[in-house]
Amino acid sequence: MAFSIPYRDQPYTPFVGPPTAPINFCEEDFAITPYVGEVVNTLTNIAYIIYATKGLRRLPRNAPFAARSLYYGLALVGTCSALFHGLLKHYAQLADDTSMIIATSCVLHRATVYERSDSFTRTFSTVLLTSVVAETIYHVLYDANNKFHEVSFLVLLLLVIWRTRKLITSRVSQSADRRLLTSVTIFGTSVFGIAYTLWQLDQIYCSQLTSWKRQIGMPWSFLLEFHGWWHILTAIAAYVFMVMVGDLTSEGGVEFHGSVYSWMGVRSRNVHGKGMNGSLNGEANGHANGKVNGHANGSTMNGGHGVKRT
Repeated sequence: MAFSIPYRDQPYTPFVGPPTAPINFCEEDFAITPYVGEVVNTLTNIAYIIYATKGLRRLPRNAPFAARSLYYGLALVGTCSALFHGLLKHYAQLADDTSMIIATSCVLHRATVYERSDSFTRTFSTVLLTSVVAETIYHVLYDANNKFHEVSFLVLLLLVIWRTRKLITSRVSQSADRRLLTSVTIFGTSVFGIAYTLWQLDQIYCSQLTSWKRQIGMPWSFLLEFHGWWHILTAIAAYVFMVMVGDLTSEGGVEFHGSVYSWMGVRSRNVHGKGMNGSLNGEANGHANGKVNGHANGSTMNGGHGVKRT
């Protein structure tokens, strides 16, 4: 193919020593440089860092650590995954796998303990932490083929999706807002489904994919690095759910702004939440009857898209 660079017949000698990780993905090891094992799979982890940064920047300066922890977890995944794909060492793989469990558990914890009693929060936190530690120990000692880790990760994801749907039902009263959040949920779930499919195809059809990549050469072959697409797409899906969970569990209320909602055609809209004393885009005064009368950008606002009040 025109403007393509052929692959080497033999890989470079690894600068960091031979790979020790029992799990290896389809990208050829040390095919481009002796310093990075899987270049595409390493570089695509920047997607996690980008979306973690976007998430942190959309939070108010006084946001609690619990809200920030969602995006810290996403950045942790990107860092550990890049370390693994760059070095191809067993310890780096375990760090990558564990970061995925930790990040997803942070989202599940946030979505589950919101407005629950202190007793429930302590109990759930203990159970979740114990489960994460137990999964990690079993994965390190017995899960050589990574199957238990994959199942654990999928279970956590399904629980996050379920809890997100429960939050939408309990927090949002207007049907239009529910439809919007449902669409965002479906979008995020679909993106993850595509990512997971590409991950599996990368493993099942690795020989054929490698043959095609060698035929077309670099950089066009990078498009067939399906595990790299897994990184990009799961970063998007994770960001979608982190934004929704963060907004639905915020003390002020749900604010429809930013890329997650604009992807669904919504530029900016507020949903007033429990305990909220005003608009997120303006100043307002709350009333006991559940109505909000305030000023947003100099105009008076009554009612609006509502969230159930207690």
